[in-house]
Amino acid sequence: MTLPPPMGILARVTVPADDMAARRDAFLAGLLARRSVRARAAVDDALADGVPITDIYLEILQPALYEIGHRWAIDQLNVAEEHYATAVTQQLLDELSARMRMPPRDGRLAVVSGTPGELHALGARMVADFLEADGWEVIQLGASTPAPDLARLVDAEQPDVVALSASTPAGLPGTAEALTALRALRPRPLVVVGGQLWAAAEARREAEALGADLVLDGPLELVAHLRERFPPLGPDAEERG
Repeated sequence: MTLPPPMGILARVTVPADDMAARRDAFLAGLLARRSVRARAAVDDALADGVPITDIYLEILQPALYEIGHRWAIDQLNVAEEHYATAVTQQLLDELSARMRMPPRDGRLAVVSGTPGELHALGARMVADFLEADGWEVIQLGASTPAPDLARLVDAEQPDVVALSASTPAGLPGTAEALTALRALRPRPLVVVGGQLWAAAEARREAEALGADLVLDGPLELVAHLRERFPPLGPDAEERG
């Protein structure tokens, strides 16, 4: 595949206001051309047009990263190019998450981590950002937390939920190890797994067989489910114990 040629540092891509696929493609083109200003422009333009930050996460950043990962997997991109795309997106997440973060309230606590061996951290990061936007206190552990360390931290913190992310089949053994360690805890938190690894129905059944309480498609679904299971308390209510 021939990558887009580098463009001038101030080049921008104009897209129709309601065309999220075009916004995604503009962001992706900036990443592929290694022009962070172009990639950022796609996000800045979306913000200026009033696109919700959650839509920027799920309809621009996430699918572009999926495409980057796919191209890396089939040797169209090398590790340095994949790392560049990840770093630019990480910077954007740092900025966007600050716009939607809510102060933690009512004692709801989540631990979010990549499974042991899972080297991609942005999926878990997006989940953590969505939970923080809903008023959760979140302990983010990043990529590839060893199962014994994860279990010790969870046992010490007693969170309501542990959310684990895995994106590739290489994460399956680590997921099994983490779920086994968490299953032994008393009290046991709600354990949720997500990520591209679990997209197929067979994989979802395997996750449940390994001990996951829930296998969810994305952060919006997770937030909606947790709101039912752990409803936010009113402003005058005491925190959960």
